[in-house]
Amino acid sequence: MRVINRFGERRILLAIVIVALLLQLLELRPPGIYGEPYLVAKNIVAGKGFVFEYPLTQHVGPTSYVTPLYTYLQVPFLYFGLGERGIQVMNLVFLQAACFVLYLFFRRFTTRGVTLLIFAALSFYIPFWILSYTLEPNSLNLLLLALTVDRLYVVSKFPSRNRWFQLGILIGLQLLLRPDILLGAVLFAVWLIILSWRKSRTFKKRTWMGIAVTALVTFAIATPWTLRNYWTFHKFVLVSTNSGMNLFEGNNPVATGEFSENPPTDESKKDFDEISAYANMHDAIDLDHFRFQMAEEWIFAHPSEVMMLDLKKIWYHWFGRPIMGEQYHYQYQGMATTFRIAGALMLAFGLYGLYCIHDNKLRSLLLVVFFYSTLISAIFFVQSRHRILKVDPFLLPLAVIGVINVAVTFRSRSQSDSHRDLKVTATKVTATQT
Repeated sequence: MRVINRFGERRILLAIVIVALLLQLLELRPPGIYGEPYLVAKNIVAGKGFVFEYPLTQHVGPTSYVTPLYTYLQVPFLYFGLGERGIQVMNLVFLQAACFVLYLFFRRFTTRGVTLLIFAALSFYIPFWILSYTLEPNSLNLLLLALTVDRLYVVSKFPSRNRWFQLGILIGLQLLLRPDILLGAVLFAVWLIILSWRKSRTFKKRTWMGIAVTALVTFAIATPWTLRNYWTFHKFVLVSTNSGMNLFEGNNPVATGEFSENPPTDESKKDFDEISAYANMHDAIDLDHFRFQMAEEWIFAHPSEVMMLDLKKIWYHWFGRPIMGEQYHYQYQGMATTFRIAGALMLAFGLYGLYCIHDNKLRSLLLVVFFYSTLISAIFFVQSRHRILKVDPFLLPLAVIGVINVAVTFRSRSQSDSHRDLKVTATKVTATQT
């Protein structure tokens, strides 16, 4: 507290931002793998349009496989020659903005000193850096989710038309970034409805109307891209067609719970032949629907295997998987063990920090976010970013709160023990003198 009073909260914040950005830039490395949005952005700059090759089709053409928001954000950087490094710097700016949003969010619930520690922990959390170095929408995803959680908490306490509108914009932007937010939006709506259950009839009505406004704004933002998809392919595609591929990767005869697969079996070879044959006669949209149907059929035909596979995915999601982050940077693979240990400690202290928070509304909201991220991994397949982007931004601040509470508890106990020892000593001295 003395340091804060001496230098000021804003100066300390600015110092953390400057040091973090400098270290991030010094550690900046060329991307190991170029994500789909980057490849599509290069095609746009080259004058080819929004084109890409859907896996297995071997056909390059207009695509609905890739979402548009992050793709078009990269176009100016490539057009003006800023290249991959410019995109990476943009990602780092998004990351620092996300850390600041989370700082403001948790400032409502704890002291200035603890919140500054939270901001420092978020700014120097290395997995955030690693994901920001990729040419993928990870840090922007983190920023939009942090803003969404902030608006959800505010609208649950002080609902207004403007705040419902803001929530709709944020979910709509995420829909154009990573459509799995649709599942999150449903869970958030259920959370808001449950909160309004014991309120007055007027409050319940306003909650339902607010959710409707949010949904309308969300789909209004997505509508131009939906129309583009219909005009291009003459089929309804809300945003993108990759759910079938992702569902099949996580639910098939050789699925392991992550992107890698077990050795092929007769059943998996038959499935692959069917998919390849179908790809020769149909476009990418139909192929994605076909893979979705195949995954559904396998799920319903193998319920016990699916249950065991889902349990494995949940374990991987929370405690790490055998291979972590190889789709981003192979050079970071050596950090996997360190990440698992840090993740386990963060989970333990984070749960204690969640217990220490006395705001039940905040506690339930964060549990919904954790459930949302876990469900995404269980339904599809586990990727390290599912936990890093949807859990760690909130679990890490909770862990800081938990560590501070543990330290305060031990300190108070040691002081009370010292005070008790002093009392005993004084009593002995008095008895001796008597």
